[in-house]
Amino acid sequence: MRRLLTASTLSLGLLFGACKCPWEGRSVWLANAASEGKTLEARAGDELLLDLAVTPGSKAKWYVVEVDEKILERKGPAEEQPSGGSVRIPFRARRPGVTDLVAFYATARRAPPEKTFRTTVWVR
Repeated sequence: MRRLLTASTLSLGLLFGACKCPWEGRSVWLANAASEGKTLEARAGDELLLDLAVTPGSKAKWYVVEVDEKILERKGPAEEQPSGGSVRIPFRARRPGVTDLVAFYATARRAPPEKTFRTTVWVR
């Protein structure tokens, strides 16, 4: 009986918004290789995580080379995922508009890219 009461209380708390987490009221979008060449839609305030594959042990890294930061603002550094097979770059949709998001995978910003990622983000 006590377990049922605890579960009911927890469920009601979640149902009525007891969680005040940082993502509340916002959507989080994941852009990855499947998003390449497509147009992604988001609302102002939404978060976008650019998830791109990396080669473990390579000296290459992803460089964001094109984005309108008035529309899609970068929110921090690239974070390598624990599995070591990808890196995530966080963005926040600031205001309505359309921007291309282009990144190169290279050993240096001015080096020829080994890979290129390109997508369009439309913020409503």
